[in-house]
Parts: sequence; structure tokens; C-alpha cells
Amino acid sequence: MNEPSSQILVLGGGVTGMSSALALKDHNLAVHLVEKSDHLGGHAAQWACMATTVCQNCGACLVQEMAAALKSQANARIHTQTTIAKPASEDGTITLSNGETLTPAGIIMATGFTPFDPDTIASYHFQALDGVITTAQLNALIREEKLSATGPAPKIAFLQCVGSRNRKENTDYCSQVCCKVSMRHARKLTHLMPDAKISLFYMDLQLIGKETRTAAQDLAGQVELVQGVPAEILQNPGKQGLTMIVEDPSTCARKARQFDLVVLSVGMTPARNNRQTCEMLGITPNPWGFFNTDDAVSSKNIIVAGCARGPTDILGCRQEGRMAAASLLQKLDPEPADPVTHHNTRPGIAVIGSGPHALDVASAAAAQGYPVYSFGHHRMAPPGIQGFGTAKITSIQGVTGHFTIFYDTQGKKGSLHCGAIIAAPSPSRQNRAIRFPRAATLDTFAETPLKDRPPRTIILLDYFGPENKGFSRLALRESIASCQAGQAVTMLMSHMLVHGPAGQQAYDNARKAGVKFLRFKTPEDVTVNTGSSTNTVSLVLQEATLPGREISLEADCLVVPDTLVPATGFKEIADLLRADLDSEDFLQSPNVRHRLIHTPRRGIFFAGPCHDEIDAPDLAREIQAIMAEIQLGVAPLQAAASIAINEKSCAQCLTCYRVCPHGAVILNEKHRPQIMAQACFSCMACVANCPAYAIEAQGFDNDSLAAKAGKGKTMILACERSGALAAGNPPQGSDLIPIPCACRISTDMLIKPLIKGADRVIVSACHQGNCRSETGSAMARKQVESAAALPGMKEGKLQFLTVAANEPQAFFRMISARQRRTS
Repeated sequence: MNEPSSQILVLGGGVTGMSSALALKDHNLAVHLVEKSDHLGGHAAQWACMATTVCQNCGACLVQEMAAALKSQANARIHTQTTIAKPASEDGTITLSNGETLTPAGIIMATGFTPFDPDTIASYHFQALDGVITTAQLNALIREEKLSATGPAPKIAFLQCVGSRNRKENTDYCSQVCCKVSMRHARKLTHLMPDAKISLFYMDLQLIGKETRTAAQDLAGQVELVQGVPAEILQNPGKQGLTMIVEDPSTCARKARQFDLVVLSVGMTPARNNRQTCEMLGITPNPWGFFNTDDAVSSKNIIVAGCARGPTDILGCRQEGRMAAASLLQKLDPEPADPVTHHNTRPGIAVIGSGPHALDVASAAAAQGYPVYSFGHHRMAPPGIQGFGTAKITSIQGVTGHFTIFYDTQGKKGSLHCGAIIAAPSPSRQNRAIRFPRAATLDTFAETPLKDRPPRTIILLDYFGPENKGFSRLALRESIASCQAGQAVTMLMSHMLVHGPAGQQAYDNARKAGVKFLRFKTPEDVTVNTGSSTNTVSLVLQEATLPGREISLEADCLVVPDTLVPATGFKEIADLLRADLDSEDFLQSPNVRHRLIHTPRRGIFFAGPCHDEIDAPDLAREIQAIMAEIQLGVAPLQAAASIAINEKSCAQCLTCYRVCPHGAVILNEKHRPQIMAQACFSCMACVANCPAYAIEAQGFDNDSLAAKAGKGKTMILACERSGALAAGNPPQGSDLIPIPCACRISTDMLIKPLIKGADRVIVSACHQGNCRSETGSAMARKQVESAAALPGMKEGKLQFLTVAANEPQAFFRMISARQRRTS
């Protein structure tokens, strides 16, 4: 690498900071990552894997992988146990606490967050009581396999919103991730302790996103959901458990309930030294201490990302870090003065989908100077967009930077080349208002001028399932406007979604404006009078907070939001992209390796509600993230180096073309398979599945791997992103061989080490659903089971296990158990 052209300072070694530094790997920059603690990964480095029988998509296992990659990055220097010692001088020089000075051309502030201190809530007696812990402490117990609870059926309580949505503590915002985290924890505990009795106490469950909704459905019947946060926690005599004072939902009276363990779901607050750091850098956060509202003030060469912007989960932080890196690169290397006339400097982008979301994506890409090709049913393409109207895409070939889209327009065939593809079709909308007389859709209500709205309106949310967060926010906004215009609005719901930085404020403003909020537990608690002959709507409600009491309501209009459902074309688009649908038939399966905007194929992205619950601000952020990925990742066409096809041995059966989960195998001009480096993830599924042994991988052929087997020892073939990271150093009496992916496993690879003298072979793969190559773990399991069933194969000689990178205790426990069982 040439002498670095500039220095970059990344403040914070958590997920966001590491992601930013890794994204700058292939650029002529000196990256200095400054972390105040003695380790990389931030809080996420201490989190446990939440996998049960399958991955739960928490993303915590990515931390070890990112840290290992960063430590070997040539242009990155890591300064642990270091902070900024002095404010930036006039020339921009910054002095670090280790005595070094930097003059960075750009700064990425990724200082993370500090968990809320539950000691400030005196009635919870945190630290004074045995058995009261935080979610972080629960993570440590699970990770270290030290979790224990008294009795055969321990009683465990989760308390939500500890330090969030709290005006007294100036934390009147939702921390965004707590409900999701607690539901993952609850599912993990029911897996570890099937007889445990778990209760989750909440204000409003934030069931946002398909993954969270799925988790809530899976927990139904296993976990008791109780609305209302307990007032106090007390220690039982002799420290025999805990007593919580709660409200009895059947009588509204206070009562005592007994628990063995109480978990406080603490919210996120700004990093402890955030104000001091901001003063050093000359920037100003908002009154909360974050940078997620307009009243925060930053600087042109400082980009704030991750939880320093506002509460974000692990996958969001990873995405934010890459976005920050791309934004910084754009500032350091400005685009041409007139980018519209320099389309050859940017890859073309094809946008697939009709509807407003695809149009927003296409317009945003065109505004940034990209040539855009729109495959949708837009009547007129905006400037800068080449529309293909009703053209039907017949196939998509190629790899990132060099895709070819073949299409048919009324019998006339055509093709075009592009560098990236964004799928953004809009889902269908089911009109639920037609189920009730004199009911209107939420969109119709919002489009009606205030002066023409009825005097009394009832808005019914959550009736047909968890409400869409965009519809929930629209209902709040329009309710406030109606009340301010002198009209009466009553809102019925199960949970009030307060997503986003202004979510709680919108809810508070609605209450101040006079909107009445009533709750129900199930749709059966709401009876709509359909037989009324008047022009009014009447309802009878079993109010959730007033058990046994019916409330009669009357209004001039009932408003019911639509429900978003998969469009009929989603399956066709998924097939074209070689992608999977999720369990609800939306695009994008919930694989943590490829979310939030990614597919298994580089250069192909998802945007909008076709793949998850996305509102307008989210879509804008997704577009920004996709543009960042295109800037960072679209490479010129080149041949693969580490994996090659021996044309003399190739039978042209195209097995490699079919099995590659990343679309990295193309058919060249000779109609022969060719592996493209910029699309290849080196999983080596093609190597393992080639029937002619024609695909060669340097250092990973069967004979080379078998030669590493020690006589009388256990050979562990461990995925380099999971088992190898969890193991660290090989367990005693074993040889640990990192492999790119468990899907590299073949029958030969399993048997040859045994022939060479290995005592046994263990394959360590990612948890199901967490494999970067989608089905790599499942493929490896089948290979092990098949080889173990061969005639003459002794029991225990071939074994299979799944583990995550952040499960070192579990890895060594399972390896030791298998060695004992077969010794």
C-alpha cells in the first residue's frame, strides 16, 4: 500500500466503530480506532448467543468476527484504553491520552451508549437484593453457562422500560431494542429451562418488524404477558426469592407475586463521557445527549453514527458504521462537478417494482447521479430514470458490477447491463374498513380536510394483528390535528407503538391534545354494532385496564388502517433474484448475515416494506445504506483467484451453478461455468458438490486437509466464523482446522482424516439460520449423517455440532462431552 493520503479517526471500538474501520480497509487511508476500554466490541462483545434450535438473529456473534478481521487489517491501528486528552487545536490536531497526536481528515464518532443505571429507581432495590439483575448480567450468565434458578420450575420476571419512556429521568424516549431483547431472552430461557415460568411486565410491547412479531407469536402460551410495570421489588425472609407488588388485572387491586429472578430491561442512555467528548470535538448533542433530532449540531468533518446517534440494535449499528465510512469517503474524494454527465463513473442501478417505494428508490439514486433503470408500472419515469414500463424480466445473470437483465416487452426481447439491483416492490394492501359499516380507511381519514372530518371519530388499531408502525404514527398525527381542530378522537389499541426518536413525544402530544386512549387485550374484547340504523357507529369495549367493565362508545366514523400483505409478484421476484421468502411470504429470509438490506448475492438489495416493516424515515435511511454499499462494494469484473475450475476435468454438468448460494458462478461466452471473485464468499459449496472433482481450492483440497490430521487425536473442522472463533486455541488432544464454511464438508473430507489416523472428526458449523451461505450448516449435517451411516463406520467417529462465535463455554463443553462419550 502507498503512503496513506489521510488519517481517519474512529472514536469507539464497538460494532459501529469496527464496521466503519473495516469498510475503509481497501482505501489509501490510515485508520486510527480509539477505544476507551481494553477490548473491542463494546457492550455487544459481552452478549450471549440467543440461538435455540435455530438462530434468533440477535447479531451478537458478529462481534468476534469483526474484531478478528480488524486486528489483521493493514491500514488500521487500534488504540485501546485510550481517549481524547485535549480539544482539537486550530489546525485540527487531536492529542490522545497515550501521548500520540493525529490530524485527521475526518472523524467518525461511534461512542456507543451507557446502559441506564437502575440504582436510580429506588423501589427496585437493585444491587441490594439477591436475584435482581439487568439484561446485561443475564447475558453474562447465559454466555458463561452459570445461569441457575431455584426449584424445578423457576419463576422469572422481566420488567420492561427500566429507564426508558421516563420523563423524570429525562429519558422520555423508547430505547427501541428492549422489547425485542427481552423476547429473545424469554425464548432462550424457555429453551434452556422448559419448565420455567416466565412473566414479562410491559408498558407497550413494541412489536415492530417481522422478526419481533414472529417472536411474540412463538412465545404465545409460553410466556405470561402482563401490561403494567410493578411498583416495588422486595426480598423474601431468608433471601428465599423475591416479592413484587403488582396490579391484579382481574381486580385492579395490588397484590404480591413471588419470583426467583427479576430481570430489569434497562434502556440506553448516551455514553457516560459523551458530553465531554462532544466538547472536545466542538459538537453539540440534543437534550437527551444523542444526535437523532434536528437540534443536535455536528461538524462537516465529523460523522456521528450508531448508538451515538440514537438507540440502535447490533445489525443497525453495523449498517450505520458502513454508511458513515461511505459518507466520509465521499467527502474526502468529491464527485465530479456535474455527476449527471458522468454516468460512466457510476454503475447503473436497476430498480424492480411498481408502486411508490420503488419510485422513491429510483428517484433517490438518480438524484445522486446514478444511471437508473426502472422496471415497474410507472406511467411516466422522472428525469434521470429510464423506464421500462410493463417489461417483464425473464432472467437475471451475472454478478455485482456486471449484471445482465433479460426482459420481454410485448414479445420483443431485450437486455441491459447494470452494476446493482434494488428490489423495492410495494406490498398489497387489504382494506379492513369494509368489514364494518360506516368505516373509513386511515388513508381516507388522513386525506380528508380537517374542516370536513366528522365531530367524533374512533380509530381502531391492532384489531387485525400487531399494527404497522407507519400506520400507528399516522394515526397519532392525524388524531392530534383533529383534536386541535375541535373534534373528538378516541383511539383503541392493544399496544401504542412509540418507535423513532419522537415516538414517545408524539404519544404524549396526542394525550395533551385530548385524544382518548382505550385498550383491549384481544379482538374479541371489541364488539362493533353492525345493526344500527343511524349514521353513527357504536362499539362495546371490554377495557383491558378496567376488568369486568364494559364501555359503550359512539362516534360518527370508525377508522381502520389497511393491512399490508405480500404482493402476488413477490415469489416471482424472489425466484429471479435466487432469494428466499420469509415465513409470511415477504421478501428476504431473516438471515442475520444478510440483513438489513442485503441478499445472499452481492450487489442485490431490498428496500421498503417488501421485506420488513418500513416507514418513510426508514426507507430514506435504507436508500442511504444501499447507496453506501454500492459506493463501497461494486467492483469491476475479474476472475476468481483462490477457487478455480479445471476446464479439463469439468463435465459442464452445471452443479456448481445450481448450488452456489451467492450467484458467484456464471456461464461465460463459451457457456462454461466460471467463478467470479467479487461475488464469491469462498464458502466452497461448489468444491464439495462437484461430482467430477473439477473445482480446486488452494489449501482446502481433501488431501491437504487430511494431512493435518494428528494420529490418535480429534480433528475439528470448524467454520471460521463460528466454531473457530469460539474455540480460540484448540482443545487438548485435538487439531482444530478452520474452514471457510461448513458447506465445504464432503464425504471424502470426513473419511480421509480417519484413514490417516485421526481418532474422530467433529464438524462445527453455525447455528441453523446463521450460515452466511444460507444452507451451509444443513448441508454439512447431511454429509456427516450420510458418512456416519456408511458400512463399517464406528459410532462416534463422525460428529456434528452447531455453535456461535460468542459461545466459547458451550463449544468446549460440547467438545469435551463428545470426547468422553467416545473414549
